[in-house]
Amino acid sequence: MISLRVKDALITPMLALIVDGKTPIEDIIKSFAEKPEIHGIFVVDEKMKLKGVITRYDLLLWAKVMTGVPRAKDIDDLMNTARVTLSKTAEGLVRPETRDATVTLDDDINVALDKMLRLDLLDIPVVDKKGKVIDDLRLSEILKAIIEKTRKK
Repeated sequence: MISLRVKDALITPMLALIVDGKTPIEDIIKSFAEKPEIHGIFVVDEKMKLKGVITRYDLLLWAKVMTGVPRAKDIDDLMNTARVTLSKTAEGLVRPETRDATVTLDDDINVALDKMLRLDLLDIPVVDKKGKVIDDLRLSEILKAIIEKTRKK
């Protein structure tokens, strides 16, 4: 069994896009499209506290809405399509369940993995004790840390 903390896996500087909740969706999409190194989009308030994450699902659904009306498989699909269709700003794209998608430097890596799995995230915000976003933890960093830790055994 490998024991890792979030701080043990952080390797590179933050690559996430941090936006205010009032940022227009078109500005976010443009920034994301122009910088392929961006893995996450974190929506924050004026104190840099997380309001939620715009996920790849949200971006894919936005693209689908813009190119044609997607067919809803169930009520959740219908609700998400309506949310994306009616949204004009970052906070409108945030799904409520992503508001708690944070980890701290001292959290066990499994806390991050559990949240990333549940929310289908490749990048999760790292917050300080006051809840301010200070970094991002990417799946690639976690995988690299696990490989390095197993080689040392």
